[in-house]
Amino acid sequence: MKGDGVETATRVAGLLLLLFAQPLSRTSRIRLDQVSRAEHGVALMLGSHPTDLPPPLDSLVLELVQQRHGYAVLGRSDDHPWLFPGTAGGQPISSRQLMRKLTALGIKARPARNTTLMELSWELPAVVLSRLLGLHISRAERWTKEAGSTRADYAAEISRRGTAAPI
Repeated sequence: MKGDGVETATRVAGLLLLLFAQPLSRTSRIRLDQVSRAEHGVALMLGSHPTDLPPPLDSLVLELVQQRHGYAVLGRSDDHPWLFPGTAGGQPISSRQLMRKLTALGIKARPARNTTLMELSWELPAVVLSRLLGLHISRAERWTKEAGSTRADYAAEISRRGTAAPI
């Protein structure tokens, strides 16, 4: 816990929701092998390509990796694959439990995720959104359409460069 009394796991779950629109059902099941040290910090595999985490999220994720213990009263073990261990031995935290923790901080998961997705959809082409966040391409395309971003200018820029789109 930090000085404000918010657990590191709750802080990380909230940041993943607010920065990367990760649904709590996916966040709760993040495995340790999805976390890696990147050239400039820490990366997290949310989609098909690793996503570099900004500070302070990168150090908070490393802190969670180092904690490595569940909250089970019986069957407590450090031998589990989860970034967010749950109260049942060897199981991840439930998305419902994460939701309760975030709600207690005034964060409503669905509206927060939708707002973040709308912002990201405006800024990123659907294919990049899909690969980085783990969204199905058709869903990413719907979000970019809803955001009013066809990203035709992005495609034109890439074709002018004569190179593949950076991911």
